[in-house]
Amino acid sequence: MEVRNEMKIKNRRGSLVGGLILVLIGAVMLARRLNFSLPMWEDLYPFGFMLLGLASAYRIRGRGYRDGVFGAVFFLSLGAFFLLRHYNFIPYFHSWPIFPFAVGLGLLAQIVFVPKQWGVVIPGVMLVLFGGALLMEELDYFYFDDIGRYWPLLLIAFGVGVLLNARRQRA
Repeated sequence: MEVRNEMKIKNRRGSLVGGLILVLIGAVMLARRLNFSLPMWEDLYPFGFMLLGLASAYRIRGRGYRDGVFGAVFFLSLGAFFLLRHYNFIPYFHSWPIFPFAVGLGLLAQIVFVPKQWGVVIPGVMLVLFGGALLMEELDYFYFDDIGRYWPLLLIAFGVGVLLNARRQRA
């Protein structure tokens, strides 16, 4: 009986999303036929990322699903970055370094909500550090020539991960 109720909820959600997509497409087509000026894609895509992040966050909060933590943090960080860049709060530069940074933030956020997934700490930290270094280089605050000076931080991060693993196995 419970499986049947879940199927009905999923079907309703699918119908809702499909209906909203059709309404949106129809509204855009009607606005173009009536010569209304619509915002360009460049103005809207940061809000799309923010909406995806908020939808994932709602799924976590409203229904108790913890699987959406990664998506919520990933899309919210992408949306915030592109929004800040679009409205010139940060200078324009190549945007690909934000992706490893956002993935790392998403992985680290999983630890807060799903402590059993502690194994993503080291990849999360490494991606945040790598993405952060790339972002800093793009903003001319940091240069990869400095990595020769700071590479022992990688050893420290791995060492902390090993210590956390040993502590967890004792408990």
